[in-house]
Amino acid sequence: MTRRAPPLRPGKDAGFTLLELIVALGIMALAVALVFPYFEASRAGHQLRAAAYDIATQLRDARATAQARNVDQAFILDVANRRMWLDGSERRRYLSPRMAVDVEVPIAEQLAANVVRVRFFADGSASGGKLVLRDGGRRATVTVNWLTGDVRVE
Repeated sequence: MTRRAPPLRPGKDAGFTLLELIVALGIMALAVALVFPYFEASRAGHQLRAAAYDIATQLRDARATAQARNVDQAFILDVANRRMWLDGSERRRYLSPRMAVDVEVPIAEQLAANVVRVRFFADGSASGGKLVLRDGGRRATVTVNWLTGDVRVE
């Protein structure tokens, strides 16, 4: 036995009123306005970490090249122009203009006022150094151990 749905009463349409739709959209807009800043902050943190890992990767590549070819290899960072590259390479990488960069390297590795290098030697050791990336209140540190040439991101 099948039942039929009762017919709609005259004057009663199925659906939502305009007022109900406006209230629902207002609630969704408020929720998005409250949640959006958290996504923006999270994205900035990811960009900072990505930049730190990119630098660490280039430093590790320089160390591997020095060991494989049995020659010194240098990673060069131009802080003023926000670019970095491996010595002898034409390929330049750029840092975000939002990030501040602080560099600590031995005085012998400062090529100019805002240009520094980290050298890796054939035995795997390095000249050492520390690069601190800052974006607002966040920071990421890339360190190069002078004795072992080990590159770490903190």
